[in-house]
Amino acid sequence: MRRAALANASWQAGTLRYGAWGLCVLVGWLLVGALGIAVRERWAGPIGLVVLRNHGASDTAVAMLLSTVPALISLLVVPAIGLRSDRSRSRWGRRRPFLLVSAPLAAVAMLCVALAPAFAAGAHALLGAWSPGLRPLELGLFCLFWTVFDAAAMTTMALFAGLVADVIPFGLAGRFYAAVRVVGLGVAIGFNMTLFALSEAWLAEILVAIALIFGLTIPLMCLMVREGGYPPPAPVAHDDAAAAAAGGRLALARTQLRLCCAQRRYLWIFGAFMLAAVTFVPFNTFSLHYALDLGLSKAELGELTAMAYAVSIASAFVIGWLVDRRGAVRVAAAMMALYFAIALGGWLLVDGAASFRPFYVAHVICSGAYFTAAAAMPLALFPREEFVRYNASKDILVAFANILVASCIGPLLDHSGHDYRLTLGSAVLFSLLALACLGRLLAAHSVPARSPLPAG
Repeated sequence: MRRAALANASWQAGTLRYGAWGLCVLVGWLLVGALGIAVRERWAGPIGLVVLRNHGASDTAVAMLLSTVPALISLLVVPAIGLRSDRSRSRWGRRRPFLLVSAPLAAVAMLCVALAPAFAAGAHALLGAWSPGLRPLELGLFCLFWTVFDAAAMTTMALFAGLVADVIPFGLAGRFYAAVRVVGLGVAIGFNMTLFALSEAWLAEILVAIALIFGLTIPLMCLMVREGGYPPPAPVAHDDAAAAAAGGRLALARTQLRLCCAQRRYLWIFGAFMLAAVTFVPFNTFSLHYALDLGLSKAELGELTAMAYAVSIASAFVIGWLVDRRGAVRVAAAMMALYFAIALGGWLLVDGAASFRPFYVAHVICSGAYFTAAAAMPLALFPREEFVRYNASKDILVAFANILVASCIGPLLDHSGHDYRLTLGSAVLFSLLALACLGRLLAAHSVPARSPLPAG
C-alpha cells in the first residue's frame, strides 16, 4: 500500500512534474554534475596549495591567489552571466547552454595548469637571456591558468545552483543538498586517504584528472537533465540597460546590488552569508600550514580529515531532513552556534599537535554540518524567477568580504611570524556576527520553515 502510494506520488518544480522514478533519475544526473563540482572543490584547492608551497610562496601570495583572486572573479564574472542566464530562453533552457560552455573552458584551463611546467621550460629556452628564470615562469603561468580555471569553475557552480533551483522541488531541497554533501565528502575521503600524501609525486596526473572529471560530468548532466518552461522575462530595468550599454561589469554588479538590497530583509540575508563565508576561509586556507608547523604530517592530516568526513556523511541526511522539516536558516543557525563554541575552545586551548587533532576533527564536522544546512538557504530566501541574479548579488558581497579578510589575514600572518592561532580568533569573531544576523532573520519571522512553490 505504501509502495503503491510512493509510486503514484507527484512532485512539482515550476512547470516540471515528477513521479517517484522520474525524481530519482533527476537526482541521479544532478549528482553526476555535483561529482564534477566536488572534485574541483575537494581536489583543486589542496593541490593549488601544494604547488604554491613548493614555489615558496608567502602567506600573502597564498591568500591572494586562493581567496582574493577567486573573490574578484566572482565579482566581475558571475553577476553578468547570471543576469543573462536568468533572462535567457532557448529550447535547451536557460542554464544548460551556459554550463555547456563554462565547464569545458574550465577543463581546458586546468589542463594548461598541468602543462604549465612544460610551457615554462619552452618559454625559458625561447627567451634565453631575457628569461626571468624557470621558477618565476612556472609560477606565473600557474597563476594565469589557475585564474582562468577559477573564473570558469565559479561560473559553472553558480549556474549549477540556478539549475537546481529550477528543477528540484523545494520540499526536497534539504535532502538533495545532503546527497550533494555526501558526494563531496566521498570525493574528499578518497582524496585524503590516497592521493593527498602522493600529491607531489603525482601532481600533473591529479591536475589532468580534475580537468577530465570536471569537463565531462557537467556536460553529461546537461544532456540528461530537462529544464521546464519559463515565463517571459520581465522588461529590462532602465539601470540594467544603462549598465549593459556602458559595457561596465562593475556598473552592472553595482546596479544589481542596489536593486537586490532595496529590501532591508535582504541586507540581513547577505550579511549572514558574508560573515559565514569569512568565518571558515582563514582557517581552511591555512590549516595545512598550521598542521605542518605543529608537527603533523600530510598523511596524518589526511586521515583526520577522512575520519571527520565519515562522520559528516553519517549525519548529512539527518541534517537535510531537519532542513526540510524545520527550515534551512533555523538549522544553519544552530550549527553556527555550535561552531562558535568549537572555535572559541580552539582559540583558547590549541597549543600543540595533541590539542590540534580533536579541534581539527570537530572543525571539519561542524563546519560541514553548517554547509549542509546552508546549501538550501538560497532556495528558501531568493525568488526563483531571478534566482541566479539574487544569488550572484550575494556572491558579490561574499566576494567583497573574502577580499577584505584575505587581504588582511595574509599580511597579518606574515608579520606575526606565522601565528596561525589568529585564524581561530577570526573564526570566533565572524561566527558570532554571523549568528547575530541569522538570529535577526529568525526573530523577525521572515523565514518560514517551508516556502510555497513558485508559480510557472
